[in-house]
Amino acid sequence: MNPAHYKDLVNSRGYKYHYYAVPAKGDCLTIVMVHGFPTTSRMWRLVVPFFEEKGYGVIVPDMLAYGGTDKPTDYKEYQYSLLNKDIIDILDTESVKQAVAIGHDWGSGIVSRLPNFYPDRFVGYAFMNVAWVAPNPNFTLEQFMAQVNSITGYDNFGYWYFFSEEGADKIIEAHIESFMSATFPKEPQTMKHAFALKGALKNSLLSNFKAPLGDFLTDKEQQIFIDTFRKNGFAAPLCYYKIMTRNARGADDATIPKSQLLPPLASPLFFGAALQDPVCLAAAGKAAMASRLPDHNVTIRDFDGDHWMLEYPAIAEEVNRELHVWLETVVTPPLKARV
Repeated sequence: MNPAHYKDLVNSRGYKYHYYAVPAKGDCLTIVMVHGFPTTSRMWRLVVPFFEEKGYGVIVPDMLAYGGTDKPTDYKEYQYSLLNKDIIDILDTESVKQAVAIGHDWGSGIVSRLPNFYPDRFVGYAFMNVAWVAPNPNFTLEQFMAQVNSITGYDNFGYWYFFSEEGADKIIEAHIESFMSATFPKEPQTMKHAFALKGALKNSLLSNFKAPLGDFLTDKEQQIFIDTFRKNGFAAPLCYYKIMTRNARGADDATIPKSQLLPPLASPLFFGAALQDPVCLAAAGKAAMASRLPDHNVTIRDFDGDHWMLEYPAIAEEVNRELHVWLETVVTPPLKARV
């Protein structure tokens, strides 16, 4: 990703956003790529060049709390409707009327709400690792955790509790090498036992846990990660969890019109399931897409990778190919037929 293509924007709610933008060529679509925790726009570095070379427009923000974007520590600033508006502000600045949105991790949650709040601005939605998330005005943490446990058989989101503790950010920052070992391990199941289960991550950090890192974390990438989060901290990124554990998204979801609770039927959906992800399980994601969106045009593809599959060159190449086929054969033809 060429550093010259990064821009800064002070948006409609007064936050500075740092984002990567390259305009589309000819009649090619623009793709908005939305990262999650704990990454930045850099997470898409193996995806962006592929689509740029094919003429697609690309917009990749450092989301609120990350990278060069502002970092408020009030969790109420992380409502999906507000994060969606932040993306729309960038599209408006770049004069993009319609786009395709792709999300990973919490980015999938953000992308899930775009068809609820801004259905006219997007023509397709793709979700990596985390499937489409339905609005839930009655969300409670206890009910959610029980439901997830009944599906997966273990507390794969147990780390949410630690992330919501006061001072969790300082513990992570003080043990950042152990945090990397638990979060980005070479062996996927290490993430389950050292990160995901309730109490596991805090114990990993306080015991100075070490494990081999995923191959994508070269010495250079490790240093970039350490420098980025030692500079910016984790207090703001953890707000994505605090807003959930405090049951504070319900009122936001309740504002969604009944007619917009599901994505438009005319908008194709894509789910990239990571078969080795021990936190966001592929089987659970595929079941959710099938049961909640039975009448939609859903494309599901399996990839033999873990939660960070987009950062492994061989898997990212496969993902790029499948997304390109989906864009060219499913998303684009109906748009051209309307012209």
